[in-house]
Amino acid sequence: MSRNLLDHSVYPDLDEAPDVLDTDEAKADYVHRICSAWDLGIHPDPETFLLFQGWRDVFDRFPVLTSPGYHAFRACFDWDRVVVPENVWGPTPRYRHLDRLEGRDEDPCERMI
Repeated sequence: MSRNLLDHSVYPDLDEAPDVLDTDEAKADYVHRICSAWDLGIHPDPETFLLFQGWRDVFDRFPVLTSPGYHAFRACFDWDRVVVPENVWGPTPRYRHLDRLEGRDEDPCERMI
């Protein structure tokens, strides 16, 4: 795997980002880091989409159920949806936090979606 395909900015916790992801666990860690960044609004590079397109086995084996970015990658590649069990809670959407700051417990328009 070429070094220029990896986004080293997702490794702020390491002194040196890996040059090669040679295990499925290392690839799963990278998927999680990229998805987490996307969840925070940092869109993946086109090279990341090309790289992940061949990693379906990693996506299937190590799902990131609470990540909207993870589900967006699966949808982009037209892979089967992964159903999130009811007892798994994801992050609270920003609009809900804003609604609570305005004193509303729920958004009246949410039922319209």
